[in-house]
Amino acid sequence: MPFAGAPPPIFLARGWRNNSNKKSNETTPRGRQQGEPAVRAYIVAVAVALGGCSVSEVVQSWTPGPAPDLSQPNYRRIVADNIKTVFPNQASLGALEISGVRPVDHLKGPAWLTCLKLDARGHPQHYAIFIKDNKIIDSRVGILIDQCHKEAYTPFEISQPAKKSDT
Repeated sequence: MPFAGAPPPIFLARGWRNNSNKKSNETTPRGRQQGEPAVRAYIVAVAVALGGCSVSEVVQSWTPGPAPDLSQPNYRRIVADNIKTVFPNQASLGALEISGVRPVDHLKGPAWLTCLKLDARGHPQHYAIFIKDNKIIDSRVGILIDQCHKEAYTPFEISQPAKKSDT
């Protein structure tokens, strides 16, 4: 028997006294303190390993919730109706062009992206406009991730609302 007359080593680490007459095998408070971090590390490693096994099952069987309704908006009308919120000074815009619309992931959830290209004194500039629920939720100068520089553009005429006559 490997443990004849002495408790197994696991019991020694938990503070059991070795009653054998050998002084070198006695457990002292200092010996317990030195073994505790190793035992704790072992317990944590086992817990993480077992936890990882159970999480993998959750991730594999997880299905996302229902996708929100993202029917394609009438983006040309939405941009035309709200152009003053994007560009307060319309007189300095020059010729405008608009790209098609495509779905993107926005910080506020799934949305549609359309790009505007304007000719500002001979230098084309791109603007990204994000649409959700038939409203502009965000707009910014086009950045690389928006991919506005790769889009195909068509001329965009902003129709002015009919003025009321004074009759």
